[in-house]
Amino acid sequence: MDTRLIDVAALSLSLAQIVGRENVLTAAEALRPYASDQWWYAIAAAAAGRAISNPDVVVKPTTPEQVVEVVKYANQAGVPITPWGGGSGVQGAANADRGGIILDLRGLNRVRETDRQSLVCVVEAGKVCREFEAELNAQGLSFTHYPASTEWATIGGSIGARGSGVLSTKYGKIEDHVLSLEFVTPTGELVHTPAVPRHAAGPELTQLLIGSEGAYGIVTAATVKLRALPKKRVFGVFAFKDLKDGIEAGRQIMVTGLRPAVMRLYDQHAAAHSLARAVETPLPDPTKVLMFDGEYPDLVDLEAAKAFEICRANGGQELPARLGELWWERRYVFYYPPYAPELPSIWGTIDVVADFKHIENVYHATTQAIRAAVPEKWNLSLNTHLSHWYEWGSMIYARMKIPTGPDNLDEAKALHDAIFKAGTEAAMAAGAVLNDHHGVGLRLAPYMQQQYGAGMDTLRRIKRALDPNGILCPGKLGL
Repeated sequence: MDTRLIDVAALSLSLAQIVGRENVLTAAEALRPYASDQWWYAIAAAAAGRAISNPDVVVKPTTPEQVVEVVKYANQAGVPITPWGGGSGVQGAANADRGGIILDLRGLNRVRETDRQSLVCVVEAGKVCREFEAELNAQGLSFTHYPASTEWATIGGSIGARGSGVLSTKYGKIEDHVLSLEFVTPTGELVHTPAVPRHAAGPELTQLLIGSEGAYGIVTAATVKLRALPKKRVFGVFAFKDLKDGIEAGRQIMVTGLRPAVMRLYDQHAAAHSLARAVETPLPDPTKVLMFDGEYPDLVDLEAAKAFEICRANGGQELPARLGELWWERRYVFYYPPYAPELPSIWGTIDVVADFKHIENVYHATTQAIRAAVPEKWNLSLNTHLSHWYEWGSMIYARMKIPTGPDNLDEAKALHDAIFKAGTEAAMAAGAVLNDHHGVGLRLAPYMQQQYGAGMDTLRRIKRALDPNGILCPGKLGL
């Protein structure tokens, strides 16, 4: 698919007939916000005048039917489409690296229906997570999907990247929130999956779309679970002399059926730097932050008490609960200045997931490999925590930063790529799965074959069957 042959004027005119002239953008200034998502290299390349996202046109549909017609036209014209939500992804999935159409879905932002009896809601894909949550909170309800990028991330973007949020240990990742989907196939059919995910009516089509990053179809709406706002929250904070003890406490909490809404275990460096800075308290040891919530205050108290007993039994020293409350109040500060990195820094997160049998080795292998990949002169900072826990395991969130990288963009990218190669391959060799909740995009696409083996051919066959003209997100996900 050679986008150099695209007649932008003719393309724009045809698309304007579908969505209206005001919803088709071609001017350079109007395209500038789509020059990169939040992947470090995309940002750095755009700043250097070498943007990897070069859409010929941005289209802003307001109905699923318009999405259908845009997709049908793109098939006829042989023009690639890249869906765009909040542009907050960090793996490069939203970049139109082959030109063509960026499909900005934020105009599909209605809450179509709220069923208070079943506690489910039909919400369109372009709805921003923070706005959705605020509207629900005003009704005494919650979506409980609180991604760090909640100010920008959309429902559709969360679904596409198989995202997560700070409450995932109790309430699950996005795939646990979604009951059914409305989506447009790569050839332009509007599909509604079965109303609920628990059925024996064949395979679970909904889950095929979740995590597909737009490559298998464009999500236009979802039926999601809601919950009542909790009547009580209880916080606990524990310091451990050894990270191993904190991991074991977390394992016992999860395998015995306790469900903290939050359980974050910071290694010594992350506790002493990022966490301590946020709560304005020295924290020299690995530190675990817990929060329990729920409808029934007595059950919240009991569940928290049992978990705190487990922490003490594993050597945890109880710290003031107020530190947990401060973390909750300031939980998003890590993603804004002065905490969030900016150019000329190099930054990124390697987040991998493993079962409890492997997770400690994964932590050591990943962090050691990252440190070994960076020459001392670059002054690497590495803050690592375990923030999402499951009945069977947990994940490693290793956030690295080089304060000032090489001036030359190619050299800076080579250093960035060497870090990700070392950390990712070490994690997988130690028994981890490639990524927990950030998706794959362009950054991790080279490792998909290693992750899936022969299964990668199955994914490619599905892609070819669904998208015979290869118009949706070509080249992404290693497909």
